[in-house]
Amino acid sequence: MARHKSATGGPNQVRRVAFYVWVSTEGQARVVEGSLKNQEQMLASELRRRNTGQNWGRLVGSYVDGGFSGSSIDRPEFKRLLADVERGTIDAIFFTELSRLSRSLKDFLNIFEFTQQHKCDLVCLKTEIDTTSPFSNLVVRILMVFAEFERDMTADRIRRNAYERSKRGLAYGGFEPLGYKRDPEHKGKLLVDPEEARIVRDIFQTYLRKRSLLESLKALKKKYEHPRIQKLSRNGIYGILTNRMYIGIREIKTTNGSEEVPGKWTAIVTDKTFGQVRDILSGNGPGPRTPRHNYIFSGLIHCARCGKKLQGKSGKGRSGQARYYYAHPGRCTEGGLHSIEAEDAHKLVEGWLTRMYKDKEYFHELLGIGKEELSKKLRALKSSLKRLDHEDAALRKKLHNATTQSLLKEGPATKALAEKDAEQLLARLQENERQSEEQKSQAESLAAILSSGDDALFRLYADQLSKYLKSPPSQKCRRIFELVRTLTLGEEGLHIELVHPNGSRSSYIDQTAILLRDRIPLPGILLLKSKGFLKRLYHDEGLSTNAIARRIGVGQSTVSDAIQKHGLAKKTEDYAKRPQHVPFGYEYKGGKYVSNPKEQQTIRMIRQLRNAGMTLRDIAAHLNRKLVPTKRGGVWEPGMLQRLLNKPKASDR
Repeated sequence: MARHKSATGGPNQVRRVAFYVWVSTEGQARVVEGSLKNQEQMLASELRRRNTGQNWGRLVGSYVDGGFSGSSIDRPEFKRLLADVERGTIDAIFFTELSRLSRSLKDFLNIFEFTQQHKCDLVCLKTEIDTTSPFSNLVVRILMVFAEFERDMTADRIRRNAYERSKRGLAYGGFEPLGYKRDPEHKGKLLVDPEEARIVRDIFQTYLRKRSLLESLKALKKKYEHPRIQKLSRNGIYGILTNRMYIGIREIKTTNGSEEVPGKWTAIVTDKTFGQVRDILSGNGPGPRTPRHNYIFSGLIHCARCGKKLQGKSGKGRSGQARYYYAHPGRCTEGGLHSIEAEDAHKLVEGWLTRMYKDKEYFHELLGIGKEELSKKLRALKSSLKRLDHEDAALRKKLHNATTQSLLKEGPATKALAEKDAEQLLARLQENERQSEEQKSQAESLAAILSSGDDALFRLYADQLSKYLKSPPSQKCRRIFELVRTLTLGEEGLHIELVHPNGSRSSYIDQTAILLRDRIPLPGILLLKSKGFLKRLYHDEGLSTNAIARRIGVGQSTVSDAIQKHGLAKKTEDYAKRPQHVPFGYEYKGGKYVSNPKEQQTIRMIRQLRNAGMTLRDIAAHLNRKLVPTKRGGVWEPGMLQRLLNKPKASDR
């Protein structure tokens, strides 16, 4: 080991030495005179040997980890050791072998560089390490490769042994399942525990009667004081009911699925009982079942304002009927539409998909818009590639000059600076090349898409659309992700983007090359649920309730109710002073009476008829036949006409 030149002194300064010892299992750590003690004694002997005839170093502490995996450096004492190295209180770390420090090559190299940076030596008893020697650095890396290889081989050997053991029908290690106990003479075999086996059989019979996991769990907890029953959860009882161990079968999980072999224990439950329970759990058994609502867009639909996913929820409306909808986890922080009925969303999207499938003209219209956008992206990519080519040429020239200068420089400091500049230029050049290759690939993908014929694309999309539309709801939940890339709920519509027929949701084609996107308008009754949308129309644009009703296609009273519900009603002093009765022929606006042109025309007609000699009764009958509206929507009567003819002008009041 070479002399260590500490940051706090010269080469003859006494080193501050730390011991690091470690074992991987808690069983080894609990042995008082075991591996931990042996490692510490070996390290102490090495330190005494180095101190013979000189004051080489002094022990400042031992860092001991027991029961932690060597594949990770997430060990408490080891982390404390690295922290002390970083503080500069340790000059050398003693350990018995490389695998004691780490069994991962990547982790060891990080530790190695970390200790070099903080001027701390690594002293390994079984491998002499000189941190100032480049050759020793290479040896360390080679040894760590073998240490990691040994760990992988050991793990593979353990897996193969476990698999062969399982094929012989031997039981798992660890905690015994309810109903069994470990055979003290044969660890891989299980013996039936009569008391617990009776409880297991009762669990199966209770579920056959109740046909509900939750109800079965309640009944069992009420019946048994057994601690394992009291700790059972709904998932726990499901695990018991589906565990084939209780019919004497050993399931072996493999990378290709699972295998079944006869177990080396006695079955507790009959095959018939297990099959009956399995049928009920899978929904094939007799008896009524509540149909589950299919939230087809679950995990797909997002809010256009805040970007959060809308969750599938259920509840009961005022009428008591169940309703299913997609909604935010809480209220939208950006004021977006809070929720949408699930059936409404399904009908709107599937109606649009059907139109895309049947209306070829509309399909080509959207396709033309999508291709125009992709053409712009392709032009931008080509421009970026030209810029990268120019930068690439400039960087290569700079790199050539920097390399030439580093060879001509004299002195270690100037040579090191020139080499650092060359390394930085090389890194920039490599990044430039990476971006160039990525953009070339993207440009080729876009060019291929744009060269595709419109009719060929229509056939590809139509094939996917027809498969989706003809699928049952349970399959639509899966297939929608193969068809729709994004679905966002905005204030006025559902924004939809389709997956490219030759792409995938994770590919560049799907992420950027969107050919078909559109906005599906929401019905007016759904638009009124958005406070932000209604506020913009009513307050910002100053539209009346009647104008809003005509714009979104609903009744004026529906708009008024929505305004009151959202608390958007205008409260002005003029409204508070509004007279209770406004005379026929006038409106009250801005604190004063304003003529109503239509009603004024009706008054002139009444006077003309009266001057022509018609009686009030005949005039009233004439107005009612012509469906001329009154002030409050009633019918015309002679008394009303008399008061109207004798009433002074509103401006004279």
